[in-house]
Amino acid sequence: MAKELNLTAQEIFEKEFHVDIKGYAPAEVDEFLDQIIEDYQVYDEKMEELGQALSRYEEKIKELQQEIYTLQSEKTNLEEKVNADYINGNSDTIDILKRIARLEKAVFHTGEETEE
Repeated sequence: MAKELNLTAQEIFEKEFHVDIKGYAPAEVDEFLDQIIEDYQVYDEKMEELGQALSRYEEKIKELQQEIYTLQSEKTNLEEKVNADYINGNSDTIDILKRIARLEKAVFHTGEETEE
């Protein structure tokens, strides 16, 4: 995981610099600004990392949606075949029903595995 930030928004808001003869102490201001810069760099790195992760997840979602569509299409085709076989009295109906059950499980992740 990325390094934790040095400062909170409240700490930045409440920060007071000591005033010397010429105004604020330049070293103190520079040190504080260096911490802010470091925080922004950490923030930018984290945002880049999260953006890449989001892109990967969106791509995976597209792949899974395509797989679901394919499996649903195959399920519909098999159901149509079962209906046609039932009307024609084909004996392969039991095997097709088993295949449909397996497809439904793959698509919807429901039910227990059927015995063959």
